[in-house]
Amino acid sequence: MRDQVDRDLYEILGVDRNATREEIKRAYRKKAREVHPDVARDDPDAETKFKELTFAYEILSDEEKRREYDLYGLDGLRRGAGVDFGGFTTLQDLIDIFFGGGFRDPFSARSYSRVSVRGRDIETSVSISLGEIVTGSEREIEVERMAKCDECDGTGMMPGTHMTVCKTCNGTGQITTRSSSFFGTILRSHTCNVCGGRGQVITEPCRKCDGEGRRRITETLKITIPPGIENGDRLLLTGRGEDGFRGGKPGDLYVNVVVKEDKRFRRMGKDLISEIDLSMVDAALGTELEIETISGTRKIGVPPGTQPGDVLKLKGEGLPARGGGKRGDILVNVNVKIPTKLSGEERRLLEALREAGRKKKKRG
Repeated sequence: MRDQVDRDLYEILGVDRNATREEIKRAYRKKAREVHPDVARDDPDAETKFKELTFAYEILSDEEKRREYDLYGLDGLRRGAGVDFGGFTTLQDLIDIFFGGGFRDPFSARSYSRVSVRGRDIETSVSISLGEIVTGSEREIEVERMAKCDECDGTGMMPGTHMTVCKTCNGTGQITTRSSSFFGTILRSHTCNVCGGRGQVITEPCRKCDGEGRRRITETLKITIPPGIENGDRLLLTGRGEDGFRGGKPGDLYVNVVVKEDKRFRRMGKDLISEIDLSMVDAALGTELEIETISGTRKIGVPPGTQPGDVLKLKGEGLPARGGGKRGDILVNVNVKIPTKLSGEERRLLEALREAGRKKKKRG
């Protein structure tokens, strides 16, 4: 559902701001029949919608409350409730108060919980070379994370000690206060600030983790990098993130793979692209060259009459697909270099070649 901070009560009821009390009542009855939880059983938000609708009707059908709302909006209702919300109040908070649910503490996520909490996922990165893509590899990485305290085994208590019932909340984990406002008598519940909602307090916190039950460690992990992995891929190590809180499951570790740049090649899927400079004589007559590959050098034949932009191929010298298998090729783009300065002998030979070409053309 849409964020309830900016919901308008007139909008909820579907009436104009100048609607009469009778029009407001008719609108409420009509919508109540549609969204009541007993009717809209397939709508998981039916109860919330019905509470919104009822709250809007109760405010707008009362002249004094409607006047406060028209003048000051939700701020008027906050003041009417007589509660200092510290700027965090939403419409849902006011609805909770109206229906006796109490104000939801926005900081409750930072409090201790009665239930276990799953550990946080963490991520790191590892840089690899093209050679490691061909064969795969095993690497060691250092990871900093929150791990279960080995002194107290995650309990937060010194070994041999125990917890006692919180005297502030009498073991309920909640503190309830009663106040009066134009809503009527309001019961507000909030998490006990002494026990953090657990209902129990530690008599002697663990000295190693200060009662947290976890502490920050740096550990070395061995990871396996499969062949054919690509730049930007992520490896998932299940359960190797931060340990859970109070017995919760551990989070996961994500390793982002960065393939180091290799100036000799440009990757295109399984193929690697490289370039060679070839003299015009070698391009015309053909030759044999040594080409760099990932694992060393290989000889490649240059056929006579090779043209600028032609592509030579070294089969099976590229990269495998993810997980391994048949490798791609190295594709070598040919750049034919034209000399800019000639010796006297070179000029004489080239002029003789040109003349021979002209004679051949006339005979043809």
